[in-house]
Amino acid sequence: MKPTDSLNILLVEDDAWLADVQKSILEKEGFVVRRVAHATAAMMAIDEAIPDVLIVDMLLAGTTVLALLHELQSHPDTARVPVIACTNLADSLKSERLEHYGIRRIVDKATMRPADLIAAVRSVR
Repeated sequence: MKPTDSLNILLVEDDAWLADVQKSILEKEGFVVRRVAHATAAMMAIDEAIPDVLIVDMLLAGTTVLALLHELQSHPDTARVPVIACTNLADSLKSERLEHYGIRRIVDKATMRPADLIAAVRSVR
């Protein structure tokens, strides 16, 4: 396993302001963060370099992230990437129903503090 500070994270978030905030929080902890705004861009970024951790918004413009996660689970090299769902739907999601999509943690955007996102990343590595 890599040391925590060298983790490569792919952040998939269509809210530019929130994505900038999340990216800044993670980079201050020493993580390397690439950011994309939609599922298609995420697939292209993953094709270039498989991340150590994937942080996704569940409701992306134009699509839900489930199609992306389903595709990732169908390939042995990407199926092992832990996923953190960062979403406003946290109260309605059941983590045990999402495990087959690679989702290991759910973070509630409505109540999230910077430490919550960092703790989520550390908990899946």
